[in-house]
Amino acid sequence: MSIDSTALEGSVQRLFPKLDPDEVLAELLLERARKNLIKYRTMARDFEAKYSVDFETFRQRILDSDPAFEVEQDYFDWEMAVTGIDDMQEEIVRLQSLGQS
Repeated sequence: MSIDSTALEGSVQRLFPKLDPDEVLAELLLERARKNLIKYRTMARDFEAKYSVDFETFRQRILDSDPAFEVEQDYFDWEMAVTGIDDMQEEIVRLQSLGQS
C-alpha cells in the first residue's frame, strides 16, 4: 500500500495543527491504547457479571476442575482481557511519559 505523503501531511496539519509528526503519532497511539483499554475492561466486566466472581476466583475454579469447552474458552478470553488491561495501562503510562520528556 502506498500512501500519498503530501495528503497525509495536509491531514496532520489540519487535525493536529500544533503538533509535529512524532507528537501526532504518539497521540494517535495513546488514543488507540485507551480504546483498547476500554475494550478489555468491558470484556472483563462482562465475564465478572456472567460468572459473578472476579478473575482470580474463576481461574482457581478452572484449575481445580474439568470445565466444559465454553467455560474453558471464556477463561482464555477473560485471561486475555486481564492481560490486555495490564498491557494497555503500561502502554498508556509509557506514551504519556513521552510527552513529558
